[in-house]
Amino acid sequence: MATKAFLRTAVVLSVSAFVLMFIAFASPYWYKSWTRVHSPFANIGLWHVCLSGFIMPMDPVMKSYVGCWWIHSTEFDAIKNDLQPVWFRFIQAFSIFALIGDLIGAVLTILYIPEEMRMKVYKNRPRMFFIISAFLLGSAFLVFLIALVFAEMTNDSSWMPRPWMNYLSWSYGLCVLSGFFSAFAGMCVFVLGLIYKDKEENGDPGVTSAAEFARKRRELEKQDEAMRSQPGMITDMQLHQRNVQPYYQSQYQQEPALQDKPDRKGPHSVAGSQSTRDGESFV
Repeated sequence: MATKAFLRTAVVLSVSAFVLMFIAFASPYWYKSWTRVHSPFANIGLWHVCLSGFIMPMDPVMKSYVGCWWIHSTEFDAIKNDLQPVWFRFIQAFSIFALIGDLIGAVLTILYIPEEMRMKVYKNRPRMFFIISAFLLGSAFLVFLIALVFAEMTNDSSWMPRPWMNYLSWSYGLCVLSGFFSAFAGMCVFVLGLIYKDKEENGDPGVTSAAEFARKRRELEKQDEAMRSQPGMITDMQLHQRNVQPYYQSQYQQEPALQDKPDRKGPHSVAGSQSTRDGESFV
């Protein structure tokens, strides 16, 4: 069935997107220096940086930084704005939002598999699928912005000197890959929402939930009771009886009973017929 194939694909892609984004979010290898060249810069991630004798350009005290540190460590207070420019902080925020979106999308997609959770969470299946699709596609859009801005700003020598000695590493690649997975998962979930919306509008009992059917039945019963309680309103059965009863009455009036019909042959024929009937009664 097409819906099962779309659902399985959405589950696998959404979970994969979250896992990849989580690894990229936590790993410190977004931007890395070539190992065959000596560089004061080693590697950097969203929250972790490794330096080997790095001196920030235009630093009045010319302090050298060696080792791996948390990027918000007090060790970098003097060069905090240089190490984390405004665009870098926006990338950190976008990464948090993308990770949360992937997590929500993956969890809600997985909750569709157990029947008990499906009856609780997916009371309105099309709307829930559209919400999940919004989370996943929103995460994919944020990853697109992250990948575009980060790749462009790494060429800025005012951030990290000698950009030709550095390259985008595997953490950045996992982030980009998670964006593709989120986009494809969001498309699959969106198609599922369209399919279930079309089927529920057509009243397909295979997809419309029991709660939805019960709600619609109660609404129809209330409408019927309201119409019957209004004065001057007649039901379909009463209208049918009013249309059928005059027809039969007209038929009976056009064909009177046999004993009421006058005999056109005169009195003798009446007697003969009566005698015949009497004789037949004896037989």
